[in-house]
Order: sequence, then structure tokens, then C-alpha cells
Amino acid sequence: MFSKKLVKSISSKSTYLRKGEKFKLLFNNSNLEALKRSSSGILLSLLIISCLFYLLKIINQQKDLAAIKNDLISNITHEFKTPIATVSAAIEALESFNVLVDQEKTKKYLSMSSIQLKKLHQMVEKLLETATLDSEQLLLEKETIDVVELTEKLVSKHKLISKNKELIFSTNLQPIYIHVDVFHFENAISNLIDNAVKYGGNQIEININSVLSSTEITIADDGDGIEKNQQEKIFDKFYRVPKGNTHDVKGFGIGLYYCKKIIEKHKGTIALSSEKKKTIFKITIPNE
Repeated sequence: MFSKKLVKSISSKSTYLRKGEKFKLLFNNSNLEALKRSSSGILLSLLIISCLFYLLKIINQQKDLAAIKNDLISNITHEFKTPIATVSAAIEALESFNVLVDQEKTKKYLSMSSIQLKKLHQMVEKLLETATLDSEQLLLEKETIDVVELTEKLVSKHKLISKNKELIFSTNLQPIYIHVDVFHFENAISNLIDNAVKYGGNQIEININSVLSSTEITIADDGDGIEKNQQEKIFDKFYRVPKGNTHDVKGFGIGLYYCKKIIEKHKGTIALSSEKKKTIFKITIPNE
């Protein structure tokens, strides 16, 4: 029996019924019944819509990967062409223009070729090394060092290279000892300073603070900053902030990825804070 409050009915007349008779359908909840009957169709539609959204997401990811791949190939081609062209020109000069007679010119061209070949070697090594960062193949050889002394030397080196930039170094304590792989840790800090010089403004501040059982290293610059939608991707492998088809700033987009992986392998963290006229990379690493 149906409850009187819930019962609804539909009446219909028919030629098959006697006079005064009618056909009456009783049901308790028309909305619920309609929902039950159409639930499979609704679920199927939702599944199809979800699949379409997922497919769209995959397509967008593939487009991003394709753009990164094309940018990487373009940059690698550009980076490799310069030393190859330089070495080729030097060899051609040695072969065709009788410079072997002139010892000074011979030394000049050989020195030029040697520098460019070393540059090529470094680029190849950098690409090969990147392939090992996600695996256990990269073994760290840790030792205790004074991070203040190490960073001061790096800052002095970058001051000589980038004379049009102002580099300021400060520390709240000296010495500060940490246990790291000197080669890789030095490369990570140098990459961050180099990044600030290339992309930042005219003033770069490098600061070291000893805080309880950890050490904080910050590299800040007064450049234009990094847009929020780029900040999450900045540490991705081969990712470079889009600047169109230009090569005024060289690189493969692996510097920050390398930094992040090396710091993580030292059980530390690296964070980015960026706004207009202020970009700060902050490394936090345990002292032991």
C-alpha cells in the first residue's frame, strides 16, 4: 500500500474500457523513479565527460612537452653550433692561410680550439650527468667544509666575470661548517648565482645564516621577477621561462633542476619567492 501523502496518480481513458471506467496508474515518487531509470545514462554521460577532460589534459601536457622538447633542441643546436663553427674556422685557418709559419697566430688558433672543445665537453657532460640525477647512480662524496669560505670564493669569481653587476655577500657567522659533496654543492650554488646574474637586475645579494641545526643560503636579485604561473615549473627538467625564439640567455634549462636534485640529495630544500623587483632562492640544508 502507498502512503496517501506520497501517492501520485495518472489517469487515462481508453476505448477498451467500459463507460464510467478509467485506467489509473499509482506511484509514490515520480522524480526518484525517473532518476532511477535514467541513472545509468547519467553515469555513462559523466564518465564520457570525465574521459574527455582527462584526454584534454593529456593533450595539453603533450603540447607542453613538445614545446619544451623543441626549445631544448633549438638551444642545444645553438649552443653546439658556436664552438663547432669556431673550431672549424680555426682548423681552416691553420690549413689554408699558412698561419703555421706565424707561431703567435698558431698558438692563438690552437688555444681558441682548445677552449671551445672544453666547452663542448662540459655541455655533453652536463647533459649526461642530468640523466643520473633521478637514479641512485649519482653517489655523493661528502666532506666537512666551511660553506662561508666556499661561497665567498664563488662570489669573487662571479664578480670578475660580471663586472657590470653588483654582488653583495654577507653572513651572520663565520666559519659555518656543513657536510656536503663539495663538487656538486659548489656547482648548485654557482648555478643559482649565475642565474641571478643572467636573469636578475643589477644587484645580487648572497646571504648565509646559521639557524639552529641548519644553514640557510639565499640568493636574491632586484630583477623583473618570475611570473606566478612559471614559478611551479621553474625547477622542472629542461624547462626555461618562455622568451620567444631568442638566444640572448643561453642554457638547456637544467641548471635549476640540477640545483633542486643536488640539494634534495643532501636532505635539504630549495624554495623560490618572486615578485616585482625581488626574486629570492633559499636553500636550507642540515649542518650534519
